[in-house]
This record gives sequence, structure tokens and C-alpha cells, in this order.
Amino acid sequence: MHIRNLNEKVAMRITIDITPDTTLNELKANFAQYFPYLKWEFFRRPHLHHQGSPKKELIEENAKMQSVSDQINKNHIEFHDSTSVQDVEKLLWDSFGLSVQVFRKSGNLWLETTVTDQWSLAYQNEQGRELSEQFDRKK
Repeated sequence: MHIRNLNEKVAMRITIDITPDTTLNELKANFAQYFPYLKWEFFRRPHLHHQGSPKKELIEENAKMQSVSDQINKNHIEFHDSTSVQDVEKLLWDSFGLSVQVFRKSGNLWLETTVTDQWSLAYQNEQGRELSEQFDRKK
């Protein structure tokens, strides 16, 4: 018999629908509904481990999936808030050939999560919330 600690959080499952006509902006908005202190940016090539992506490689937000990926292997992406940033980035690459970089809000800036890619999405989002609230209190 397993007794669950009442303080133990149950992982939230996130499902984002994707069609050939889905725009990158729609993907970003769907992700932001779950993680308001994180955002996705899409790039033409994957970034190296613990390195950022060059801004010149950024893909336009209004681009449709059919124009940026020829491997739409499924009609949705599914992960949990306990999933690490690096695993979500790999999932998008493996499933759709999309190179994504997760950014975390820090006050009025967005920072690439390159050195904290092993953190879960929930933890990254919480850190972004705390940093942004501290910034807002200092204004």
C-alpha cells in the first residue's frame, strides 16, 4: 500500500495540439497558458549543450508548422510540468524537427535557460515568478 504525502504535488500533464496550419505563435501561446514565466522561441538549428541560439537563426512567429517542419509525425505534443527543459526541447526536435529554446522571465528581461536546462518546467516557471515579483516590488 502506498500512502501519498499530502504535500506531494501531482505532475500536471500538458497536451498541445499541433496541425500543419498551427503557427509558431499559437504554439507559444498554448505553452504560455501553462507557464506564464517561460516562453518558447524557435530557431532554424538546434543549439549546442549549455549554449544559446543566435538571434539571426530565430524563426518568425507567424510561420506555420507546414513551412518549418516536414516531419509532423503526430497531431499533438504531451509532457508534464515535471519534465526538464532539455527533455521538452528534445521532444520537440524528435517529434517535429523543431529547434526550441526555453526562456525564463527575470524582471523585465527574458533569459535563455541554457545552464539550467536540467530544471523542470514547473521549477523554471516558479523561479521566473519569484524573480519577476521581486523586480516588481523594487519599482
